[in-house]
Amino acid sequence: MQCEALLEHYDDVLPALRARGEALCTELEALLASDPALKAHSVSLRLKSRESLARKIARPDRSYTDLWTITDLIGLRVITYFEDAVDRVGKLVETRLPVDFGHSTDKRRREPTEFGYRSLHYVCRIGGGLPESARFEVQVRTVLEHAWAEIEHDLGYKATDEVPAVARRRLNRLAGLLELADQEFGAIRRDLESYARALPARIEAGGAPVPLDRVSLDALLDCAEVRLLDRKIALVLDKELGEEAFYPDYLLKMLASSGVRNVADARAGILEHQDVIAAMVKPYFAFAWQTWRLSPDRMARIFRGYSLFFLAHVEVLRTSTLRIDKVERLARLYRELDYPDDARMAHQVASMLVDVLGDVGVHPDVAPLVSG
Repeated sequence: MQCEALLEHYDDVLPALRARGEALCTELEALLASDPALKAHSVSLRLKSRESLARKIARPDRSYTDLWTITDLIGLRVITYFEDAVDRVGKLVETRLPVDFGHSTDKRRREPTEFGYRSLHYVCRIGGGLPESARFEVQVRTVLEHAWAEIEHDLGYKATDEVPAVARRRLNRLAGLLELADQEFGAIRRDLESYARALPARIEAGGAPVPLDRVSLDALLDCAEVRLLDRKIALVLDKELGEEAFYPDYLLKMLASSGVRNVADARAGILEHQDVIAAMVKPYFAFAWQTWRLSPDRMARIFRGYSLFFLAHVEVLRTSTLRIDKVERLARLYRELDYPDDARMAHQVASMLVDVLGDVGVHPDVAPLVSG
């Protein structure tokens, strides 16, 4: 009878729980957004189903006389990408939410021989007009911990001693691998951050060439000569220069295909060919409008890095005085990037563009527009 009474009570308060849960989820999303350094994968709301509640209150090892002693009627889940973000979320929750520390626990801490559910697990007061004793839960874990929890739930084992011996050793190994993966992802991110911080000084110092990659491209776009030529291109097109980079993945492929593979080569190319690049801009966009209906008039701002886009074309076209060679080299570039399944179209576009740029005079010994 007690079970039926609790379930009837739950049915009565479910609309209020749903409304309060949605409000709490919104509040938690705003709380996380207040930390600009924190990037969460997702924030989600779960209301306990009637079936799950019925199983819980029917357990022989538990005795529930009041619905509000059940702390997981409302559950919020925060999934982070990295382990250290779990603690950042935890600090925000502890600072800004009414945490009941007597019922909260860090389920990431366990014995070396144990495996299974890992999560930072807070119980907080619900508020919002519901009884003072009402609580809700906030679970915080990484994407990999979440993957483990979901698969573990599907397998149907919640504790180590429930798992048959035939699977226990393999689950132990897998748990260790996932934990190691979480740590390695964090270490990789720290290495990338350190690499990015060191790049500007390394580039200015010269020495060993810095390969072009997604991180070094950002540093290259901040180099004075690249910024100067980007501003010149924006001026030619009578547009503002924005802060958004020109499709980095595409730009990296284009530079590599044209033979520009490190930061030093790109900087030297910009200084050497800046006059040619500036002269290419208007003819190229006239061609782009006729061919692809691409026009600066449809752009709010000019992308940063357009100078490198034109540099790739210069590097392809300047290597021969023969038109047939220019067309073939440019067609090869377009086959790799834009027309992988249409060699004929790549050749046709390359031929038309060589005709358009012929008067620009792309060749290797052009006096620079500005000093370096």
